[in-house]
Amino acid sequence: MGIIIFNGVSSKEFDIQVEHPPGYEYPQKDYDVTHIPGRNGDVYVDKGSYQNVTRSYDIAIGSEKRNFAEMANCISEWLNSASGYARLEDNYEAEYYRLATYASGGTITNILEHAGRVTVSFNCKPQRFLKSGDNRILITKTCKLRNPTNFKSLPIIKVYGSDEGILRIGDYVITLSKIDSYVVVDSELQDIYKDAINCNSTATLSNGFPKLIKGENEVSFSGGITKVEVIPKWWTL
Repeated sequence: MGIIIFNGVSSKEFDIQVEHPPGYEYPQKDYDVTHIPGRNGDVYVDKGSYQNVTRSYDIAIGSEKRNFAEMANCISEWLNSASGYARLEDNYEAEYYRLATYASGGTITNILEHAGRVTVSFNCKPQRFLKSGDNRILITKTCKLRNPTNFKSLPIIKVYGSDEGILRIGDYVITLSKIDSYVVVDSELQDIYKDAINCNSTATLSNGFPKLIKGENEVSFSGGITKVEVIPKWWTL
């Protein structure tokens, strides 16, 4: 039986059965397209980003303990429980999760007051995130992190130490001053912070916020930095 987990809540709690595996959704790439008169063919400029995808599940509900209206209400509350994107996963792609919203609405077909059927569709960011990419990697000396995908990831890096230090990740160099116990370098948010305090002014970034490229990425540090903790955020399509 298929299982959907959305916003931390499993479909099993609502007597939901996924009737068959969903399809594989791949995103459309963003391009700027220009046609130059007198030249054959269009010119495509790759923007390096992708559009959202829709992931749909055909589900059936049924329970001897609850009537149709109660089940339908529970499902509606579950699907609309998140404000913005929330984590979506299922047992068909158990190694991955997506960030998704539910905003489509729909009609649940009433079957004899104790069962129903509906298609639920989630609007998902294009990435399929590897669950292994959410594991924290502790680094206490120079080492290499291997990105197992073909796509550059945007890691979350917690830097421990005091005073000033230099962090190097591949071609990226981050000089940090005024480190007080730790500071977080968040490549997704493009921010450096400690708790709720913004620390962007205490850092100098050569080549921007770090990305982990395909294959090996050397990580090293010096100065007042004592260790680094990396959440790599691996993803694929």
